[in-house]
Amino acid sequence: MEIHVIVIIAIGTFLVSSFNAAIGPTGGIQLALVASLLPPQLSIPVHAVISGTSSLTRFYQFRSSVDWFFVLRFCLGSIIGTSVAIAVFFQIDEGLLLVVIGSFVLFNNYIPYKDFIGGKAVSYLDFIIGLITGALTVFVGATGPAVFTYIAASRGHREAVLGTDAACMSFQHFTKVIGFSLLAFLPLKYLSILIIFGLCGIFGTAIGVVFVRKMPEKFFRAAFRFVTTLVGVYLIGLGLWA
Repeated sequence: MEIHVIVIIAIGTFLVSSFNAAIGPTGGIQLALVASLLPPQLSIPVHAVISGTSSLTRFYQFRSSVDWFFVLRFCLGSIIGTSVAIAVFFQIDEGLLLVVIGSFVLFNNYIPYKDFIGGKAVSYLDFIIGLITGALTVFVGATGPAVFTYIAASRGHREAVLGTDAACMSFQHFTKVIGFSLLAFLPLKYLSILIIFGLCGIFGTAIGVVFVRKMPEKFFRAAFRFVTTLVGVYLIGLGLWA
């Protein structure tokens, strides 16, 4: 990996991780950066390492606010979806998947479906969302905004949203890293570079957390809806362009 590529990804990781911790999911931006600089077979596992490390740092900061019952339901579905998708890994229409994910982000933001399907149904939906995003993340990697907006639609204050999302995404990303590593898509020669990217993610997240704790709840809600709407539209546009 060339030095200028390492520097660009490292700086981008620091900035994206800071924004992620303060406002919400920016995995699509991180993936776009990595995918533009690395071969396709490396972009998704490398993105998973970077985003997983950032999410793990955010999880540690907000661990006391995590909804563990949701995390359990989500992760059970996610590990099944990811395992099956990796086992049958093949080239599919990524454009269509990006449009689906982007549409789901917008749906979560503006359709109050959880108000009329009932709390009991939502418990089953937690598992289903984990299953679907666990499978999709193997192919496109950018399912973070979908998971974040789904959690934010029904969870309480911002720390509960950020902590629960971080726990789920840490699990999902590192499940994917293990799977790709077993399939030899993530050579050990990149280990030292991944450590650099991981450290950038940790420092960026730590700075972002400082800002989120000083941010008014109303502003946080408005900001994350604005950001995730932009990400959703971006993913749909990217999918249609692809």
